[in-house]
Amino acid sequence: MRTFRKYEFGSKSAATTKINALGDDHEHAIARLGNIMTTPGTYDSDGNELTAPVLSTSYHVDVLWRGAPDPDWDSQMVWCKPLGVHTFGSSRAEAEWIKKCKELHPEYFPTPED
Repeated sequence: MRTFRKYEFGSKSAATTKINALGDDHEHAIARLGNIMTTPGTYDSDGNELTAPVLSTSYHVDVLWRGAPDPDWDSQMVWCKPLGVHTFGSSRAEAEWIKKCKELHPEYFPTPED
């Protein structure tokens, strides 16, 4: 079973330390997303920047765990409106993540109006 989770760290070095602690022979897929954009920039019709994009101050990492997530990572786990800026593309892992996110944050899944 694969389990997809999202994490944020105070810095790239904090994320790197946590990843390195997994050892060289782990079988998890790790995507280092870095400081993700929280607010898009604006541009004129010629593509000139009017306002710069705003990046998060946190360093983001997505992990596709082989099995259950490492509980040592729980304090860095974050939930967002699905599926955020990145996914691994495993439909089973995505479905599990969405199910858990709905359980923890139903406000991210409003009921559609007629």
